[in-house]
Amino acid sequence: MIRQDLITLGEGNTPLVEVNGIYFKCEFKNPTGSHKDRAFALQVSNIKEKGIKKAVISSSGNAAISAANYCKLAGIALTVFVSPHINKKKLQILENLDCVVIKSNRPVSDSIKYAQKGEIYNLRQSTDINAVIGYESIASEIIDSKISPDAIFLPVSSGTTLIGIANGFKNSKYKIPVHAVQTDLVHPITGIFDKDFPKSDEKSMADAIVARYTPREAEVVNMIKQTGGWGWVITNEEMEKGRVWLYSHDLDCSYEGAATLAALWKATKYGYIYAHPVCILTGKFY
Repeated sequence: MIRQDLITLGEGNTPLVEVNGIYFKCEFKNPTGSHKDRAFALQVSNIKEKGIKKAVISSSGNAAISAANYCKLAGIALTVFVSPHINKKKLQILENLDCVVIKSNRPVSDSIKYAQKGEIYNLRQSTDINAVIGYESIASEIIDSKISPDAIFLPVSSGTTLIGIANGFKNSKYKIPVHAVQTDLVHPITGIFDKDFPKSDEKSMADAIVARYTPREAEVVNMIKQTGGWGWVITNEEMEKGRVWLYSHDLDCSYEGAATLAALWKATKYGYIYAHPVCILTGKFY
């Protein structure tokens, strides 16, 4: 049920596009360019209802851009902690939004300390149940599409989106294998499953997959196993091939989204055959 007091920018109901038997959930079509909008609509509505006037978040970019837009709509002052290595285009967008941007070598821990100073709410999605609930709507929309999905591939950082989508399928008639996708640089979850990848110190193209630790790790790993899914580690070269293919089919999404297609290709080589696989294209290309 949709909240009557929901702070909204018109998020959700994104296109589900089929190309060569693969379905792509185009989350980059959300108002601020990423699936994060689904979560922040609920998170910000929740803190506004509680009368909270200040919030903080640490982010690699997409979450902060989304949070800043929803906080502005709700009249909530937002402070954002980002890494000095943040994507420059994302930083430029943030600096033009109505929020305070602080560069930090330890954005997660600094944002937690900042929140502890007073009446400041930490919008960290990995510890907020409202974020999980927000992402359940992705599963609901896929179910409503009537395509009979038989696998989901999605990029994972904190794992909150994966938990939300998996929960969204729990009460449906579908038992959907959930496949997590991470990079050869950051793979604390998928590295438990996938051992077949070259080690690399090269900067990853997928700059939104950054969480080397998440409070949800055990929960995410258990959910992957329970659904019969797997974890896949993807290289820059594999992502680049995926993005070239997607762009040639008018799907101009982020490298994180391209990684899901690369993971599907890799899974196919390992004998995972699906009739209606869905790749979640989480954000737009910067």
